[in-house]
Amino acid sequence: MKIDWLFLVLVFVLTCIGISLVYSATVNSEPIWHTSRWFRQIIYFFGGCALATLFAVVRIDYWQRLAFPLYFLTIAALAFVALGGGDAAKGAGRWIDFGFIKIQPSEFAKISFLIAMSKWLSTHRVNLLQPKTFVMPAVIFIVPFALVLKQPDLSTALVFTAVTIVGFYWAGLTVLDLCLLLSPGASIILSYPHIPYSQVLWGVLLCVVFLVLLFRKMPKKFVIFILTLNIVCGYASTMAWNSLEPHQRDRVMTFVDPMRDPRGAGYQVIQSEVAIGSGGLFGKGFGEGSQTNLAFLPEEHTDFIFSVLGEQFGFVGCVGILILYFAFLWRAMSICRLHLDPFVNHIVSGACTIFFFHITVNISMTLGLMPVTGLPLPFLSYGGSFMLTCMMLVGLLVNMRYQGSQLESNYN
Repeated sequence: MKIDWLFLVLVFVLTCIGISLVYSATVNSEPIWHTSRWFRQIIYFFGGCALATLFAVVRIDYWQRLAFPLYFLTIAALAFVALGGGDAAKGAGRWIDFGFIKIQPSEFAKISFLIAMSKWLSTHRVNLLQPKTFVMPAVIFIVPFALVLKQPDLSTALVFTAVTIVGFYWAGLTVLDLCLLLSPGASIILSYPHIPYSQVLWGVLLCVVFLVLLFRKMPKKFVIFILTLNIVCGYASTMAWNSLEPHQRDRVMTFVDPMRDPRGAGYQVIQSEVAIGSGGLFGKGFGEGSQTNLAFLPEEHTDFIFSVLGEQFGFVGCVGILILYFAFLWRAMSICRLHLDPFVNHIVSGACTIFFFHITVNISMTLGLMPVTGLPLPFLSYGGSFMLTCMMLVGLLVNMRYQGSQLESNYN
């Protein structure tokens, strides 16, 4: 079996850094080591390694056969949580408590959804001018999306959106096609009056959409349909805003102006920016830092672990982590050139999308560039279900590289 040792070393290094950061963020509040989060994170990592090994040895054709059974299994778990059977925390019911362990079905749903969507799109092309080609992918997408959104967990629901968009690209849509497909959603966001210069931005969007439609030489009926849909979605933005949960509205408004509620909804963003900024170039040192040690920084071991990194290791440490993530994603995406099977390419690109989405949103959130969400940082943030999910995705990627190498040798 041809193993990409560089890829595995990157995973190991990132995980070790994550465990160290969790330790530094929680050691003052959890002095007993065998009940601490950092120790549990080590256990989660070794459990994830066992699952990654299992995922790495299963043949591709077995994954294709198991795609929809696994999908329906996780849908059942999500439905159980949505119907009130889950364990709630902080206003959201997301976990199933088995007594000795709690699992978050939405995390494992990312993998089953990825495999099911890859299975379908690898054998069915999509065409923007043929709506029927989107029916089945839409069904596969909307069910887990709606169930996760009901928890409520908007950030995780958006992961399914990102995977679907990338899947459509590999299934035949161009970048311009994707822009047209996503434009109604952009109209909802840009037309909302609380966003600065919203009407100007929305007008620019409509002009760009119109120019793209002309460039793509779309039929007149399609042009009218897309423009009408964008206008309707723009005016419906207020309805979309009213459908959000109160804490989700606070996050959006805090993103626009964190100082509107510095001790409430804006507290997390402000403290995160203070922590990262106070780290300077080289940071205050491992285990040091007032924001972390004095508990000014909320959720420092999960959502804001990057802020802990910035405070303790400064700009240099943050750049170092970004380089490691870039190398990790680069090695993962390089699998696509080794394999001619569209199913494998969908799996690889989708797995990389999940990692990239988490990395981008989490880091942007800590820097105040995006609204605060509950998306953890891969390999760094504390969390059992998330660590297991990341390692299972790693196992899938190792599997795809191995079988891709076999195909490459066959074709040579």
